[in-house]
Amino acid sequence: MEDSLGIARALVEKHEGRRTLVYDDHLGHATIGVGRNLDGKGLSDSEIDVLLTNDLMECFDDLSSFRWFDEATEDQQAAFLDWRFQLGAAGIRRFKNTLVYLDKKDYTQASKEMLNSRWAHQTPERAHEIARMVQGV
Repeated sequence: MEDSLGIARALVEKHEGRRTLVYDDHLGHATIGVGRNLDGKGLSDSEIDVLLTNDLMECFDDLSSFRWFDEATEDQQAAFLDWRFQLGAAGIRRFKNTLVYLDKKDYTQASKEMLNSRWAHQTPERAHEIARMVQGV
């Protein structure tokens, strides 16, 4: 069975192609990967979990370049990961004052700076939860 699956995998990929971004197939259906029709099937829970894990690992790898991330508690790291996940690498780097206070381990002022942002106005509940976690409250 494994041999036939391997052969079929190569054959399907040859015919469908491999796409990293969503595209419309010849019938106009949103499709991704190797012919995955998102209109009809979408993603399973296990596929969603794999994507989330991969995305969080990317966030973790990025944040690990900051000394303050490695020195943070587990709860603080989780908050920083959520923050990075939402805003992206470039987004968190726009929080220049926040990053300065994180370097100083001044979590209270870093939290205040986080909340003094467009991000906090756009997603207030999330921002306040993250800020509380950063403060250790």
